Amino acid sequence: MNKSPNPAPQALILAFEGVLAPPGVLRDTLEPYSLEALPGFLERHAESTAVQRVLADILAYSGRELDVDGLLAQIRAWIRGGQDITPLRQLQGLIWADALEASMLRPELSDDTARTLMALDDAGVALYSFGASPAPVQRDWLRHGPRPEVEQRLAGLFDTRIGGRRDAGSYRRLADEIGVAPEAIMLLSMRGEELDAAHQAWLQTARPFADPAASDDHSLRSLDSLIPTDR
Repeated sequence: MNKSPNPAPQALILAFEGVLAPPGVLRDTLEPYSLEALPGFLERHAESTAVQRVLADILAYSGRELDVDGLLAQIRAWIRGGQDITPLRQLQGLIWADALEASMLRPELSDDTARTLMALDDAGVALYSFGASPAPVQRDWLRHGPRPEVEQRLAGLFDTRIGGRRDAGSYRRLADEIGVAPEAIMLLSMRGEELDAAHQAWLQTARPFADPAASDDHSLRSLDSLIPTDR
């Protein structure tokens, strides 16, 4: 994979979990928080139209007739299983957005990563985020983080509504959506399955922060190496 030289990418798709947030942010921070906060959130927002709508979508997805306790148990089971189910992510997104607004979650983004991403944007490389976390949560995470200006540099944010992160078709749809040929797009992700799927869709791929001594078809010494010098 990617053994022959490739042109400098016109667009970067950044895996939200791994580049714009810690690699384990879903497993270690967001999902445990949503599991703990779920009952209280549903009680406080029982009259919310958005919450009622997403609960109806979750019930329809389950394909079962569940009472309130049964639905709560099903949601908890899916969260514990780390399921990438769109209506579940939307419910979690509402919980996370509420927590970010209340400063109950503390986003992280290194200064080095922020500076490099802004330099890439200044050089004309379009930046996009793609994650399992709902797009509004990605935006809120960045806005409430230590470098909120990075959010303003993103040309777009995508989540699992466009498809799974390990599905090559998702990256073809992303290329169509942003209007750039797949060969001129690079996916940056820490996860091999995502990189392999993007490669199948003809995107360039790289694993940021990889050990430069490691044998890895997707490895990349540093984000700085992507900054164009001829623009």
